[in-house]
Amino acid sequence: MASSSSILTRDVTTERSFFEIEMTSVQEDGPFDLDEEIGALSAEREVAEDESKYPTGVKFYLIMISVGLALIMGEMDSSIVSVAIPSITDHFHTMRDVGWYAAAYRLTVCSFQFMFGKLYSLYSLKHILLISVVIFMVGSVMCAAAPTSAAFVAGRAMSGFASAGIISGAFCTLMEVLPLRRRPFWGGIMSNVEGIAVIASPILGGFIVGKLGWRWCFWINVPIGAVTFVFLLTFLKDLKPTETLPWKEKLVQVDLISNAIFVPSLTCLFLALGWAGTRNDWSSPTIIALFVAFIVLLTGFAVMQHRRQDTATLPPRLLRNRSVLSGFIFSFCCNSTIQVVQYYLPTYFQSVRGYTSSQSGIMMLPIIISFLLAMVIQGSAVSLIGYYVPFMLAGSVLLPVFAGLMTTFTVDSSLAKLIFYTGLLGFGAGIGFQAPQTAVQTSLSPADARMGLATIIFAQHFGPAVFISAAQSIFTNRLQANLKGLAPSLNATSIENTSLGELRTHIRVDQLQGLLSRFDLSLVQTWYLAVALGCITMVGSLGMEWRTVKRERFRA
Repeated sequence: MASSSSILTRDVTTERSFFEIEMTSVQEDGPFDLDEEIGALSAEREVAEDESKYPTGVKFYLIMISVGLALIMGEMDSSIVSVAIPSITDHFHTMRDVGWYAAAYRLTVCSFQFMFGKLYSLYSLKHILLISVVIFMVGSVMCAAAPTSAAFVAGRAMSGFASAGIISGAFCTLMEVLPLRRRPFWGGIMSNVEGIAVIASPILGGFIVGKLGWRWCFWINVPIGAVTFVFLLTFLKDLKPTETLPWKEKLVQVDLISNAIFVPSLTCLFLALGWAGTRNDWSSPTIIALFVAFIVLLTGFAVMQHRRQDTATLPPRLLRNRSVLSGFIFSFCCNSTIQVVQYYLPTYFQSVRGYTSSQSGIMMLPIIISFLLAMVIQGSAVSLIGYYVPFMLAGSVLLPVFAGLMTTFTVDSSLAKLIFYTGLLGFGAGIGFQAPQTAVQTSLSPADARMGLATIIFAQHFGPAVFISAAQSIFTNRLQANLKGLAPSLNATSIENTSLGELRTHIRVDQLQGLLSRFDLSLVQTWYLAVALGCITMVGSLGMEWRTVKRERFRA
């Protein structure tokens, strides 16, 4: 989404200065030293960036529209399936694969982020992005026309694979069409587009399923993809890749072997987290074997990266960069915090408070609107003052406090309290959410910026994938323990497959208030995980380098 602040200029002096920065940035992995950072900032010279090379006018806005449409496709497809699942299972007459309808998409989005980051560094951004859009449309057609549940899952996996390329490519496009100082603002706008797509897709999906049938939830991607393809093909300039190498060397650097190890490692982790505590006990041989396989495969992936160094899928030098590592930690924990709370808020509203599904959707608006508002404020302010770390620090202070306020919800909490506290949580998460993407693009060279961006995007998707599964296990186990006195016949498996209405059949009428209170307690205990994750974001904020988007950085 943003390019490095040390962008190469044509003169020899600047190229030599950039080389000095690259040597310095690789070594900047020590502990945070505020005095050293202030001294470094005072030693910098400002270099005006040549903005004449970037598109303007109608052409610029059409490119922005195409980027927005690409993000809408990827994000809408990730959440629209939730409202279509009942109709899909009715059509295929099976519940066997229902867990994979969402997991197959989420798994491939995470697994191939690094590969696409490498592809965008080695090959034409325009070509790879256009290919991703085409593959996404093919995956959508597979889902829409699927004759079996297995075919539908295969289509979801293909769509998720393409979405990994689309999301990375969309933000990489911003790096190519915007000067550094304008990227935080437009990055915030595009993140808001993603958020709006997530908000609107269940509503749109419910309308489509009711009026046209579930298959049209996926047919709709074809015209959107076609318009995106035409706009990108027509208006996006075909820029040369950041690394110019012979095709054989490029193929080697794609590192297919590492990707062949990484994908099954995440598959084992997703299966273990999805089954543990529900389908199998945590101590069962199946779960243990899956975790062992994950660790072994991930270790193999790490060894491959260490051996290959600069030609690796995830070059180790990136993780030695403070901005990348700190941004990864912050994004991983920040997005996990908001997603864990947001995932269980509808359960609180509908199960504990008795709201309808439409009322529950309305009650989600404060957290979503405040999140989007905070991102706009952060993007605009960073473009104005240049520095992004203050907003990360603000987020790290506010987020755990506001997540802690959520743990005060009870059966009788006032409506004003529900609206105010959820709005505060959204603001605390949004105020620093975009900063890590800006940071890696400011601190890395153009050759590394795309891989750095892919690393942050991976963290944003991987964190919730892990911790929502962990939260599900916590909630189920705590609910079972909390209900022992009221309904001793319930176990984890029956709770997992039982609605609140069915839970009421296991207790006497005079025990209903106790049931609601214990349901609320289980949710609160689950949200403690979000509070802990919010606290850990401070590690990323304190470790982040203090740099500015308003100048190209090099030593005096």
